[in-house]
Amino acid sequence: MVRYRRLTIPFKILASSLVITMTLEIFARFLSVKFKNNAPAYHLMSISGFAFYSLVYYCLFKSKKLKRFVLISLSAVIFFFFVNLLFLQQLKVFPTNIYLVTNSLYIILSLLLFKQMLQYSLETSITKQSAFWFNTAILFYSATMFLLMALINYYAEHAWGYDILFYIWGTNFILFYALIAAALLVDKKEYEPKKWEMTTSDL
Repeated sequence: MVRYRRLTIPFKILASSLVITMTLEIFARFLSVKFKNNAPAYHLMSISGFAFYSLVYYCLFKSKKLKRFVLISLSAVIFFFFVNLLFLQQLKVFPTNIYLVTNSLYIILSLLLFKQMLQYSLETSITKQSAFWFNTAILFYSATMFLLMALINYYAEHAWGYDILFYIWGTNFILFYALIAAALLVDKKEYEPKKWEMTTSDL
């Protein structure tokens, strides 16, 4: 947040998402202590996180088709969020369905952005490109979390290996936020997407 004014628009959105996430994590801790159930906080995190990250991708994508895909995906996830909340996994149940959908979309979006990065070049080193660190964080996080979400209910039901999943979960979050921090630290206004040089035709 100290560097907020120096960030490009997509990474100002990303920085803002961290404030919301921290607030919801505190809320989740409160619910755990007070009511022994923090699922409501994770319902909010599932949709707010996707909203923020999809907007970051919307800003980073150059193609109008990809931007439209982001908006359609966001609308579809919001619709499914309410369907899931009302009919499938109510407020007291962890929103596994939403995370499976959003993590799948994160993988697709991250691969599309890496494809764009191969089509367009920047003068700066890839390790100094905030989009690279952000996209790496999203791809790593979503691929790992997709597997964990797919297994968590199975392990909970069979009561073995459950604790190991949460150790992996915690490690995953640490690495994810370390990569996000790298993206925010290297981001500068002069590296905005408008500086990308076209090397092939747009999508």
